[in-house]
Amino acid sequence: MRKTFIKETPFYQFHLLQKFSDQIGHAVFSRHGGFSGAPYDALNVRFGIGDKQRDVVKNRRLICKVLDLEEGRLVSANQTHSKNVQVVDEEFLASSKESGSEFEVDDMDALVTDLENVGLMIQVADCQALLLYDPVKRVVAAVHAGWKGLVQDVSGATVEVMVKKFGADPARILVGIAPSLGPCCAFFTNPENELPGSFAKYIDKQKRVDLWSYSLDQLQTHGISMNNIELAKVCTQCGKGGGKGAKGNFFSFRGQHGITGRFGVAIYLRSVGSL
Repeated sequence: MRKTFIKETPFYQFHLLQKFSDQIGHAVFSRHGGFSGAPYDALNVRFGIGDKQRDVVKNRRLICKVLDLEEGRLVSANQTHSKNVQVVDEEFLASSKESGSEFEVDDMDALVTDLENVGLMIQVADCQALLLYDPVKRVVAAVHAGWKGLVQDVSGATVEVMVKKFGADPARILVGIAPSLGPCCAFFTNPENELPGSFAKYIDKQKRVDLWSYSLDQLQTHGISMNNIELAKVCTQCGKGGGKGAKGNFFSFRGQHGITGRFGVAIYLRSVGSL
């Protein structure tokens, strides 16, 4: 990933997706540069976890500004560790406006769209956030995958929607996986019983689980080339892989004992007229 700033807001971008910056906008935000107070400081994007609603609203508006999106054109989800995929189309946007939901859809963990200038945002603090893009069919997706989502193969369910509904080709799909809980810190009490047998080879003697490698292998079973996947390799809990002073750069649910914010990971299609 490459770190950059717009004004005083830091964010990261995947090298793979940057190659298509004339076609898509995307960003992996850190916890810095927002308006929330401790322990949600500062760029928390999640409602309903104890942070002041007005601060979350201001943080989301800031994200729209950084992404060059109009306010109200950012879609997120009340994530529930499911494999449910929401197709964001004109019908969805119209019904969301009527219900006053502000594009926060319930019980979904993946969002897919081919609409231009509509942002898709995942909210994480140790779980994986995946951004997907097929540059030929011009369809993007954002996926929330904690270990429960990996068990259910939410990323595979998302690829299936991209293929069946939008004609995407897995061989073309590019994937960026944001900072998340690394194999250095993903301890489980009894992973052999907590996780399916498919995780067995990813468990070490200290009962740590390599969720990164599992996710990479899972994506490849759906026809996505390893050459088309960029893994951040930055642990949200300890900061390993992020360089000097990286610990605390991202929200970590485990690192802050469950009381913390969520950082945003977002993608959208730019207007054809701007290409």
